[in-house]
Amino acid sequence: MDILVTTPKSEIDTSRKEGEIVEAEGGYWFRTFKFRPKVKKGDKIYFVEAGLIKGYGIIFEVSQTKGEECEVTGRTWKGNWVVKYNNWHWLKYTIPFKGFQGIRYVDRLKELRSNLYK
Repeated sequence: MDILVTTPKSEIDTSRKEGEIVEAEGGYWFRTFKFRPKVKKGDKIYFVEAGLIKGYGIIFEVSQTKGEECEVTGRTWKGNWVVKYNNWHWLKYTIPFKGFQGIRYVDRLKELRSNLYK
């Protein structure tokens, strides 16, 4: 099962900066959650940004945490669970999708496309 999350408008610039550094220097991205997402190693985490699904990363770890510190911003993200991902892929064609809070479970990109206009 894959997941879909939204990058808040206030975090878009930070997200881009983090992406540039990870792509240039290696490493990974992460997202913290209050609950354990039902994902596992090898699943995808898709991102909605500014009303479009633009890309995804491949999850390589899901673990408990008391918070994760971003090496780029120095900010500590609170949460009980962290999903770590790397191997970023930009979609060839972005997919319109209204932003939302929380998490959505999706069964691969096929489901995303079939639910575009619901």
